[in-house]
Amino acid sequence: MLAAFARLIGLVLTGYLLFKSENIRRKFLPVASILTLNFLFPAYYVTRYGMTWDAAFSKGAWWMPIFFVMCVFTLLVQYMLIRWLLKYTRIFSALADDHKTEFMLLFAVHNLGYVPLPIFEAIAPPELLIYLFTYIMAYQLIFWSLAVNVIKHKPGEPFQMNFRFSVPFYGILAGILLASTGWYDLIPRVIAVPVEKYSRFAMDAIMIILGGILAGVPRGNIRDHKEFLPFLLYRQVLYPLAVLVVFIILRLLFNGPALFPGTGIDISETWRWLQLFLVIEAAVPPATNIMVAIQNYGRSEQLAYSGNGIIISYLGAAVSLPVFVILAYYL
Repeated sequence: MLAAFARLIGLVLTGYLLFKSENIRRKFLPVASILTLNFLFPAYYVTRYGMTWDAAFSKGAWWMPIFFVMCVFTLLVQYMLIRWLLKYTRIFSALADDHKTEFMLLFAVHNLGYVPLPIFEAIAPPELLIYLFTYIMAYQLIFWSLAVNVIKHKPGEPFQMNFRFSVPFYGILAGILLASTGWYDLIPRVIAVPVEKYSRFAMDAIMIILGGILAGVPRGNIRDHKEFLPFLLYRQVLYPLAVLVVFIILRLLFNGPALFPGTGIDISETWRWLQLFLVIEAAVPPATNIMVAIQNYGRSEQLAYSGNGIIISYLGAAVSLPVFVILAYYL
């Protein structure tokens, strides 16, 4: 597990160093991002559905709609939590009214795919990835409709809801169609094998691109945004800790495995992989798609503020996320 984390951190640092130059970043990062998101990731989703669909389906087809609903519920809980904290507490009293929209998005919308996927691929049962893709599908629906329209909305203007879907979303749909109908097995192996082999580099590529994005985020002074310190404490420490504690209590009450099982997680151990999944999803930093959406639909002041939030939260997650992964895996 430590080797997996070291590899992820190394890939992000590689991207940061590779795209540290503004000239290189401006010329090549958009191309690398487009190729990864529009080609590697759709191929990754299609091949992973095709390779593990039967195993995941046989272990519990009902988990697919459950994970869809779980994503909606998770984002709703996080949104309601930050609204409650802002309304009834003084925890984020340093937050300026002009930045409430971006701050709430950073708190409510976590990086539920690009960061967790490499972790799950390294330590979780492979069938879990199929369920995660359904989780991501719900996220795509919510983010590219509600979140983008929140970013675009200006005070005094009527709020309009529009749906925008990304190419990776269509990759998920294509993967479901090909795998569920059995058409994936009809693809000649001379084509399928190389695509299966090389599409897994989507995970490496997105970590490198993440490093490049972080290299280009406008820097700010932490003293100008004091709300991000309690953000790290409440959103990336106390919140995932509460999820872990609640889940351990439920697990023990309903006769899940005892603490410290001492073995790798198998898909048959429902309580253990659910615990791992939910705690990691609670502990990951904000979605980098927030930056992408603001860059395309928002204002420059939103971009600068969110960029600083992303930088601070990812630096914090470099410390807190490995701790929660280890706790969720071994407890």
